[in-house]
Amino acid sequence: MPEAIDFSPEFVKPSLLGELRGDISAAEKADALARLGYLAEANRRGLQKQTRQFQKMYAEASQRLPGEGLAMLAQRIRQSEAGARELLYPWMEALRQAISVPSDEGRRYIQELLKISEAWLTLYRETRNKVLQLAAERSPADRVLRARPVEGEVDHEALSREFIAKFPKIRAALAE
Repeated sequence: MPEAIDFSPEFVKPSLLGELRGDISAAEKADALARLGYLAEANRRGLQKQTRQFQKMYAEASQRLPGEGLAMLAQRIRQSEAGARELLYPWMEALRQAISVPSDEGRRYIQELLKISEAWLTLYRETRNKVLQLAAERSPADRVLRARPVEGEVDHEALSREFIAKFPKIRAALAE
């Protein structure tokens, strides 16, 4: 499985987005739009390639790995997903800010790039969920599970609200 997204060297190009907003000549604008169109096409192909790789990886893992191996694979996918988010979130924010470019064609390319970026993250999440589901199916039911420490900051208030919302009897007892 790839360690991170197989970005083409031109995947993230904030400078190209800035060019479209600037006061440029018609020729420069046409060139920038052509490069933006090429970028969208290259990223669409890259996403398709990554999708095929993930499907192949899942097929191989489902045939060869036991439940614990699948859980480890899901962890690796989660780590790669976190790396992808670090790279994609700033790019997606730049795309959202650039959506107001004066060109309809430019807006269309930007929307397409935004959808492709979101699809990258969805691909990771869905693949990880499929692997986790398969791991759960293969894990013995009588196995003792061990908790692991939480990574990062914990929002205790949000966690408490979520927990109380899930268990109405506890909420009713606390209200008395």
